[in-house]
Parts: sequence; C-alpha cells; structure tokens
Amino acid sequence: MSNSQVNPARWRHLKSKDDLHIYAKRTKKTVSKSSCNPNCCSPDVEEYDSAGAKPVVLSVGTFKGQLDDLMFGTVNPTDDIMHVKASYVHDYSDGAVLATLVRPTPEDPFRSVTVKWLQIDLPLSSTKLIRDRDFLCLEASGILHFANGERVGYLMLHSIESPLVQPLPNVIRAKHNIAGFFRQIAPNVIDTFAFDSVEPGGNLLESVVLPVCANALLSATNYVECGIMKKLTWMLQRRQAALRVGDLAPMPRQGDLCVTCRRNLQPGCLNGIWKDKCKMCLGGLCFGCKEVKTISFLSPDRKLLRHKITFCGSCVTMATRINAIDAARDQANGFHAYNTT
Repeated sequence: MSNSQVNPARWRHLKSKDDLHIYAKRTKKTVSKSSCNPNCCSPDVEEYDSAGAKPVVLSVGTFKGQLDDLMFGTVNPTDDIMHVKASYVHDYSDGAVLATLVRPTPEDPFRSVTVKWLQIDLPLSSTKLIRDRDFLCLEASGILHFANGERVGYLMLHSIESPLVQPLPNVIRAKHNIAGFFRQIAPNVIDTFAFDSVEPGGNLLESVVLPVCANALLSATNYVECGIMKKLTWMLQRRQAALRVGDLAPMPRQGDLCVTCRRNLQPGCLNGIWKDKCKMCLGGLCFGCKEVKTISFLSPDRKLLRHKITFCGSCVTMATRINAIDAARDQANGFHAYNTT
C-alpha cells in the first residue's frame, strides 16, 4: 500500500460502501471437491482451514462523520453500554464484558481496555450445516495525540486464551485480530485504515468467512451513528433528570403550531389530526416535520428495549452538532443515560 492505494496483485476487492473499500489478501488454499468425494463433479472451491493461511481483510477509504462521535460509539466498557452499542452497530450477535482493565475517565473518556466474550451467528447456522463462532478477546480503544496536534482514534481486538472461558455447546472457538485507525481529514470526513486477521476454526468456505470479516470492518461506519444516537439519548435523559429534580423548568411551547414549519395544529385543522410532540423540547410537530428515532434503553432488569421516539429537526441537529466528549465524560463519571428509571 502507498497513500491508501491498494496493490491489486496482493489484494482482491470484496465490497464497498460509498468511499470505504474492503479487500481480501490473495492468500488462499484451493480444495477440489472431487478429491474429497469421488462422486462429486462440482468445480473446485476456495476453502480456509486451521492449517492453512489466515484470511486477512483490509479496509481503506473514508466515510462521513466526526471522530469524537465515532469514538463515543466505539467505547463500551460495561455490559450495559456494550449491548446498547451492539443494537446500533450490529457487529456481534451476543457478548459480555468479562473484565475491565482500564476504565474511561473524564480526562480520557474514550480510553478503555476490556476482556470480552463475543459470538457471531454465521449464515446457515440455523440449519446446523455451519456452527456459530465465538471469541475471547482483549479490546482496547482510545485516541492517540501527536506532536503536530493530530488526533488518531484506534480500536483493537486481540484474541486470547483462558481455560476459564470455554466455548458454548455447538459453538467453535475462533480467533481474530482487528486493528483500526481513524482520523479527521475534513470537517465531516473520517479517513480509516483497518485490517482483520481471522482463524475461523474448523473448515469454513471462503464464501462464508470473507463476507463476515468484510461486514465487521464496514460496521465502523455505524459507530458514528451509534455515537450520535447515544448523544441524543444522553441529552434526553439529562433534560428529564433536570426536570425531575427541579433544576430545569419546562419550556413553554405553543402546542398549536408546528415548531419546525409553523403550520396550524389546532383541533379542526387537517395538520392537527396527525400532530405529535418532540420528546426533547415538547414542541408540537406536524406529520411531515416529525423525526422518529429508534432509541435503545435498558429496563430495570437490564433487558434491552428499543423505543420509537419523536423529535423535531432542531433537536436532532443539536444532538448531531454537540461535541460527544461531554457525553463521554458524563458516561465515564457513571451517568446511566440508557436506563428507563
């Protein structure tokens, strides 16, 4: 690679999402189906096994967003925050934080080192043709600060072994190592370089392994949206907490006018039939101006809940523009923005 240019002789393009591109290293083992089954006349297939070369997947390019939003969406040092993150990012099907080695602090709210158990549901696993994989990983995230003032975010996962954490029944323990780096190169553009090296365990076709790896790296784009949704939740919960203790008086709003387009919402008007209210500012909204977001919360018994909540465009814009570091510091201080109580 040179200046984000990928050598096509070494890397094969898998898929792209806008300006973010995923490649697979051209190291593979070709296995003939006919050599395994004399009665099989199918063509040769590409297969990775535990004795062969590890699949390596590369991610290079750019995507839209702010670095602090991405890092706020990335850091998940507890079970609760991890499950909230997974509901937005869709990177793993199940998981748990087994140990927290470095906790985020208000001074460094994106830095975290944890030991995690993660599980991925593979395609066709429900048919019992393929068994799901799980991982025991050391995960680290944070921001590097350079002498020239540049900030580079990082996310790393490294598989580890422990006799205390065994695979679940009908699940194969796999290994993977992810290193991802992110930097802001324009006001709303993040440049990224990441790779994933995998030991899938057992025998898995390339057509199964590589798409899973590619989607894992493409999920980096979801971290930005996760960070924005976490900010929106934080703003909402902070406001409601202030109202409960009397630190904030309810804002008087005209419920008979849409706060966005100023349409009449009074009874008897057509727009008033489908009127709604912004959960944040309590302003009235017509049907065309309301923005419905699916927000993740945790019930008192720690179950993940997904609620559709109505907001006005101004409140959503405010959540997008506000610096995520304030919400991240609050999270590091222990404010439970995702609790329903």
